[in-house]
Amino acid sequence: MFDVMSFGQFHRVEPVVRPSGTGGRLDDALAARVADPLFLLARQWQVAEFAGEDGGSPVWCTLSTESTPLGSFRPSADGTAVPLPKGVPLEFLAEAGAAPGEGARQLTLRAAARAGGRFLATLRTVNLPDGVLDDIDEAVLAKAPLPGPGSDPEQDPLRRDPAGRALREVLAGRAPDGAALAGHLADGWRPPGLTGPQRTAFDKAADLWLAWFREQYQPPVTSSWARERLEHRFAVTAAPGGRTVTLTAPEYTGGAADTYHFELDTGGGALPAPAGGTPVGVLPTRVTYPGMPAERWWEFEDATVNLPRIDAGVTDLARLLVVEFANVYGNDHWIVPVELATSALHRIASLTVVDTFEETTVIEPADDDHWSVFRLTDAATGAPAPPLLPLLPTASARLEGAPVEEVLFARDEMANLGFAIERIVQSATGRPRVRADEPPDDEPQVPPADPAALAYRLLTPVPPHWIPLVPVPLKEDSAAICLRRGQIPRFRADGTRLPQVKAAGRVLEPEVKRVFFRDEEVPRSGVTVSRVPVVARGEDGRIYQWVGRRVRAGRGEASSALAFDGAVPPKGS
Repeated sequence: MFDVMSFGQFHRVEPVVRPSGTGGRLDDALAARVADPLFLLARQWQVAEFAGEDGGSPVWCTLSTESTPLGSFRPSADGTAVPLPKGVPLEFLAEAGAAPGEGARQLTLRAAARAGGRFLATLRTVNLPDGVLDDIDEAVLAKAPLPGPGSDPEQDPLRRDPAGRALREVLAGRAPDGAALAGHLADGWRPPGLTGPQRTAFDKAADLWLAWFREQYQPPVTSSWARERLEHRFAVTAAPGGRTVTLTAPEYTGGAADTYHFELDTGGGALPAPAGGTPVGVLPTRVTYPGMPAERWWEFEDATVNLPRIDAGVTDLARLLVVEFANVYGNDHWIVPVELATSALHRIASLTVVDTFEETTVIEPADDDHWSVFRLTDAATGAPAPPLLPLLPTASARLEGAPVEEVLFARDEMANLGFAIERIVQSATGRPRVRADEPPDDEPQVPPADPAALAYRLLTPVPPHWIPLVPVPLKEDSAAICLRRGQIPRFRADGTRLPQVKAAGRVLEPEVKRVFFRDEEVPRSGVTVSRVPVVARGEDGRIYQWVGRRVRAGRGEASSALAFDGAVPPKGS
């Protein structure tokens, strides 16, 4: 018997170089010399390398830019311009503005109670006696109580909001109305019977709370919402070269405020020549992208890219241009990185390029009256605007919640009306409330005494959250029309008229007496306007909260089944 022994063997492949006068080197093996130099010359002639005039590649750039800070923000076409705050997101200024006459944002019942409760908690931080605090609490609750149901149940704003009514019953007498309290404190109100030191402590707490309340709920500017157009309109200004120019956003529908939302209004005439700052040397970098053809002649292409498989017909001009760019000019594009400040308008004063042959070339702007890339549109002519690059103070890390209000604007061709359908409105609790779940308050139709007789109906019922949009002339003696927010009458069984059900959300603005919408803004496909809560962080790290509006496509036409003066057969016949 014997043990079988195993041995492991390892092999390594190494290049064997013939010894030379230096003792053997890899230079000759790695050189891959070609015996016939005419072969390489023929290959250069085949790829038209001898005819190239731009054989040099950029190796160094000298760049000079002019930066002009953005000066002011104008919330609407006829609004008052205000200085643009440093670090404040542009979306916050565009979407968080208040309507004319509003001193604070519209607060829900829950938000108003929380703000009032915060004031009562702030009073506990200024060293007031417990008995005095109890007296102040009673005085504050009496001065700024939460709104109650009122004497007429039909006029109760929460009569269709059961969750809001329950919350109101719980909070009644326990928390003051923060919005009303802010107005009283701003006017200098104090509870009666306080001594001098107690008044000083109360004023200190009031100042601390008012500063918080204004920062939290005070609108930054007036509203930029154009109700008739269902869009935001605002502008920012700058003065490059001492000449005031305006960046206007005529159709901003919410979300991220990108550069393409803006048009440039130079006021007519050419801008002054840019006064460049200190030239900066920059190392250029070649542009690359996934699927880019290989630059070297003998280099294999990426296995995931198959250019010969690209099919292009006679009309596929854009696809052919992309393929030609990738194969012919793909390696002719370079990136010149440069650091620029935000909240400013930039333009290039000079650009000098040094190539591999040590030739210096001054790059001029490529001007064309009919076609341009990465340029704004001139607001007056529609042509490409001067080469200005705006870096706007947009929000970073923006988060959006579920809509708290949603209105669908649709057309009903059978009724020859438009309808603003309030699908979701904000409850007094702050949460979304579906209006289709509201209990109906119409009295049922009284059937006729004769079971075989037809029941007369003046008009068919329409859900109360379907607000009609009635076509009216845009101007006197004009064929153009606009859509006016209307009302559908409601009647009891005996023919007496019921109180009118109004809009409940902020989009339709029920507090405004007459509301109009442009006819062309409500197409047959419809349009949806929603209000969503937004949280974003500014450049300075501060957190901003607001409720913004979003506009998107609708869901087509709608049918309300509205009909007048009809005879309805009895049920079961």
